[in-house]
Amino acid sequence: MSRLYVYHKAAGLIRRHGTRDPFELLSAMHVQIRFYYDLTNTKGFTRYLLRQYFVGINGNLSPYEQRIVAAHELGHIVLHAQELRTAPLFDIAVYDKRSSTEYEANLFAADLLLPDEKVTEAADSPRTDLEGLCMALGTTPGLMNFKLRSMHNRGIAVPLPFECDSRFLGKETLPFINDK
Repeated sequence: MSRLYVYHKAAGLIRRHGTRDPFELLSAMHVQIRFYYDLTNTKGFTRYLLRQYFVGINGNLSPYEQRIVAAHELGHIVLHAQELRTAPLFDIAVYDKRSSTEYEANLFAADLLLPDEKVTEAADSPRTDLEGLCMALGTTPGLMNFKLRSMHNRGIAVPLPFECDSRFLGKETLPFINDK
């Protein structure tokens, strides 16, 4: 995929449906969403069965984490439909650093959930380190890192704090999030 392909797919979906909410987008695309409370090591999964997409999300996650997982799984549906038709995507592959599908789904989630304008505005404030950006936008370092990488790939001047790790959903705690 080209460097801009993932961003254009997310932007097109936002434009077409008028929302960045991954749950609304999944619903508009007639994707079945289920919350599972017995998942231990899995945050989410996507599968295609009987000509229908299904997204499963760990119901024990915080609402913010569920939103990130939903955006990530939506990315798989939009970007990797062919792969999903042959096998479901579970967290065994989801957080594999070497997996291009996971990297792309994480870029998609970042572009869907974090508008360029808000990131640029927050980056222009006096505290422009990664922690400051995350606190200003109420997001996680992993997701912000992918957003900064996406913006950089599109020629938007933003600081790049470190290399993107596609496994951020699997290991990250949410110190910058207030779910109240």
